[in-house]
Amino acid sequence: MLKILKMLHLIGIIMLLVGVYLYLNTTFGQQVSGMLVIALLIGIGTLIMSPLPVALVIEWAQKQTSSDNSKE
Repeated sequence: MLKILKMLHLIGIIMLLVGVYLYLNTTFGQQVSGMLVIALLIGIGTLIMSPLPVALVIEWAQKQTSSDNSKE
């Protein structure tokens, strides 16, 4: 499951970077269709990046709970 989330995180970063590049370095963002594409790339990219940190925190919390139980 973590491998899938890491892959999605990487795809999200790439989408975010492509959207920022299109916004900053091209005139594509001056058209309405270009604005839509850039907004979708940045929005969907950040959306699919977000589950990985949550999953890592949950995994870390479970490891902390199991290590606390083994000490008792």
